[in-house]
Amino acid sequence: MFDTVAGKFEKGPYLPKQATKNAWLTQTRDFFDLKLGSRLTTTTHTLSRPEARIAIYGDGGVLIVETSLPKLLHGNNLRAINDPDEALQRLGDFVSEYVEGDIPNLAEMDYLRVDYCHNFQVGAALPDYVCTLGKVRFLKHRRTTDGYGGVEWWNDNGRRIRAYDKHKEILEKDKKNIPEARGMLRFEIQLRKKSGFLQRRQRSKDLTLQDVLKPEIAYCCLVETLEKMCLGLGFETQDTARKLLDEQFSYGKATRLLGILRRLETETMDDLRKAISRSTFFSDKRDLKALALWPPSAVSVSLPPLAMPPIENVLSAGLRSCNSSEIEKDNVNGKTI
Repeated sequence: MFDTVAGKFEKGPYLPKQATKNAWLTQTRDFFDLKLGSRLTTTTHTLSRPEARIAIYGDGGVLIVETSLPKLLHGNNLRAINDPDEALQRLGDFVSEYVEGDIPNLAEMDYLRVDYCHNFQVGAALPDYVCTLGKVRFLKHRRTTDGYGGVEWWNDNGRRIRAYDKHKEILEKDKKNIPEARGMLRFEIQLRKKSGFLQRRQRSKDLTLQDVLKPEIAYCCLVETLEKMCLGLGFETQDTARKLLDEQFSYGKATRLLGILRRLETETMDDLRKAISRSTFFSDKRDLKALALWPPSAVSVSLPPLAMPPIENVLSAGLRSCNSSEIEKDNVNGKTI
């Protein structure tokens, strides 16, 4: 359920270790500070490695670390990570190898970003899901990306949701062909500190990584988002819509709702929202959602719902993934289990 995380310490001074100095990019900026009324010079050190990205700035007083937890452990971010302790321990060792300074347990870092995610195995129907999800209206902005064959929704304040082809993303980004990723639809929620989303949920202004890297929080966030986006009830086809509407509503209302579905074939939900009143839009949305017609399937076959399995199954799957990685590691080291 966990993928990319980012946090910071303000317990400097921090400096790149002398033995690793050639791996760092050092930049100096000279500018005029209006508040102080004088010119200032600041130095920033950045390190970009496959394991993590590190930045030291503020005259060495601030340390920022960002990494993908499953990629740090397994070499790719396909496998589930539900317990971040091992990954944070390995990340701490990596940071200590490159940075000189007081570095406590990384779980105590101030939270800057966290990604919650789940993989849905949809097989050959993956393009059909992407085409259908492209009609969904959520957050402020939406776009159908060309990069990884998916859809993105985002707000300007640092909250972003993505649904995309995981196999294609790994193949193009990491140049790795992972057969088990074929037909995998990745649903991902990216939350940054500036969005204030988790701060409001946990009623705390200052959160650390250990506060946001909890399986129950990630699970609830995924379930609630899928429900709000109307993805957990499935997607019925346009051909069956008339029968479903006639069974539930009067002839006049069923005809009007059917007309709305026909408009969705060529228009988006945003266009429909602008064409009718707010109360009518949400009333129609509620009625169509109950019949798995918001949105309807964009293809000629109905699509199963994108619903999270019980949390017990999710946690046990993560545990099996961790055990299998330990077996692989022991086999590489010549041990037998």
